[in-house]
Amino acid sequence: MSPSLAPTDTRGSGIGARLQLIRGARWAFPAIMALALALRLWGLGFGLPYLYHPDEPFNVRVVQNMVKTGDLNPHFFTYPTLFYYIQALAYGAYSLVGAVRSPADTPSFVQLGFGTGMTPLPGAWLLGRAVSTALGTASVGLVYLIGRRLADRRAVGLAAALWMAVSPMNVSNSRLITPDMLLVFTILLALLAIVQVYRRGYPRDYALAGAACGLAVAAKYNGALAISALLLAHFLAPGRAGLRDRRLYLALLLAAAAFTLSSPYVLLDFRSALDGLRYNANHYTSGHPGMEGHALSYYLATLWQVEGPASALGALGILRGLCRRSRAVALLAVFPAVYFPFISSLAVRNPRTLMPVTPFLFLLAALLFVELLAQANRQAWLTVAIAALGFLSLALPLRQTVLNAIQLTTVDSRETARVWLAENLPAGARVCIEGYAPYLDPQRFSLQVVLRMIDHPAEWYVANGCQYLVFSQGMYKRYFREPTRYAQQVAAYEALFRAFEPLKVFQDGGYEIRIYCVHCHGSQ
Repeated sequence: MSPSLAPTDTRGSGIGARLQLIRGARWAFPAIMALALALRLWGLGFGLPYLYHPDEPFNVRVVQNMVKTGDLNPHFFTYPTLFYYIQALAYGAYSLVGAVRSPADTPSFVQLGFGTGMTPLPGAWLLGRAVSTALGTASVGLVYLIGRRLADRRAVGLAAALWMAVSPMNVSNSRLITPDMLLVFTILLALLAIVQVYRRGYPRDYALAGAACGLAVAAKYNGALAISALLLAHFLAPGRAGLRDRRLYLALLLAAAAFTLSSPYVLLDFRSALDGLRYNANHYTSGHPGMEGHALSYYLATLWQVEGPASALGALGILRGLCRRSRAVALLAVFPAVYFPFISSLAVRNPRTLMPVTPFLFLLAALLFVELLAQANRQAWLTVAIAALGFLSLALPLRQTVLNAIQLTTVDSRETARVWLAENLPAGARVCIEGYAPYLDPQRFSLQVVLRMIDHPAEWYVANGCQYLVFSQGMYKRYFREPTRYAQQVAAYEALFRAFEPLKVFQDGGYEIRIYCVHCHGSQ
C-alpha cells in the first residue's frame, strides 16, 4: 500500500477507539442493508394497476413480446439486451407460481399515451420493479465491499454504503422497470474486481474485471466508460510496460465476450442495433422539452440539492487525494472524470443519467470523512464539527428520500380526477387527453389521445368532436417551469385555456389536472 493510503495509527487516541468500535460493530452492515431495502420497498407498488411512469411500458412491452413469442431478439435497441433478458426471467418465474397458465398467456397492458396506462396483471409489474429493488440493494453491499477493500478500513465501506443506502436518486430508480439500477450494479461489480486488479493483479482479477465491464456495457451503452477504471488500475504501476502485459488483453477479450453473450442481438441484428444507437444519440443531442439546456450547471445543482453535502465531500476528496497523489483516489476519480464531462456535453439532462457517478462520490467522500475523523485526534470541537457534517450529509438526503416515498404513495389528482371523470362524464363522451393524464376506460369513453394538447389549435378539437379536454401537469408544467425558454409553448397552452370553459381543476397530492369543456357556455 502506498504511503498516502496507509491508515493513520489512532489506537492510542479517543477517536481511534471510536473508530475501532465502528469497525467492530457487527450489526452496522446488516442494519445499513436493512435500511436500504426498506427505503426501496417503500412505495414499490406506486400507482398500480395504473401506469404513471413514461418509460416502464416501453420496456415491459419488449419483455412481454419476448416471453410470448420465445423470440430472444428484442427488436428494440435503445438499450442493449441484458436488462430485457433478466426481466424476461422474472416473468417466467411469475408464470411458475400459477399467476398465468404460461408465459404466452400473460395479458398485455393498456397504454393510452405517455404516462397513462393500466395493467391487468399488477403482480407481474411489481415483480419487474422488484428486480430493480434487488439490484439497488445489492449495489449498497458492493459499495461497502469496495470501500473496505480499497482502504483496508471497514469504516470507509460503512460510511459509503450508508450514503448509498439513503441516496434519493438510487432509491427512486430502484423502484422502476428501467435498466438504470442494472447499470449501477454492473459498474460497481466491475469496480470491485478492478480494486483487486489494483491491489494484487491476479489473472482471475483481470478476468472478472473484464467480464463485469462487458456486462456494464450490456446494461446500457454508456457503461463502456467503466473500462477507464480498469485501464488506470492496470497502468498505475508499470506505466507503458503494461502494454506488453497479457492480463490486460485477457480482460478486454472477456469484456467483449461478456457483452456478446449477454447482448448477442446487438451483433446478430446489427443494423437494427445501429438504428437504436442513432436514435439514442439523436435524442440526447437534439433535445427533450423540459429536460434540456445547461447540462453542466444542472448536474452540479442536482448533486448538491438532491444528494446533499456527501457529493461535495466527494469532490473535495478528489482534490485532496490528487494533491497527495493517492492512487486509491485516482482509481475512484477516473470514471467520474470521464463520465461527467461526457454527459454534461449533451443537450438532454436527466438525473438518472447522472446516477452512475454517485457511488464513486460516496466512496471518495467516505475516504475523506474517515481520514478527517481520525486526524481530529483528541480535539473535541473538531470531532464534533466533523461528526455534525457527517450527520448533516446523511440527514438531508434521507429526508428527501422519505419525502419522495411519501409523495409517491399519496393519492394525487391522477387518481381523484380519474374517479371524478368516470362518475360525472356520460358514457360515450368524446374526451381528449394528453400525456400523463388520468387513465380513462377506452370501452366507456371515446378517447382522442395526443402527445401534447398544444399539438393542435382550439379549432381542431372542435372540428374533431371533442367534448372534454384533460390537461396534465406532467406535460404542460414542463413548459411553464421555464417560460423564457418555452415562451411559444406557454403561449399556446394559455390560448387553449382561454378558448374553453374550465370545468374542474384538481391539485391533490401536489399534482395538477385541468378539465375543460369544449361546448359549455362561454367556450369559443
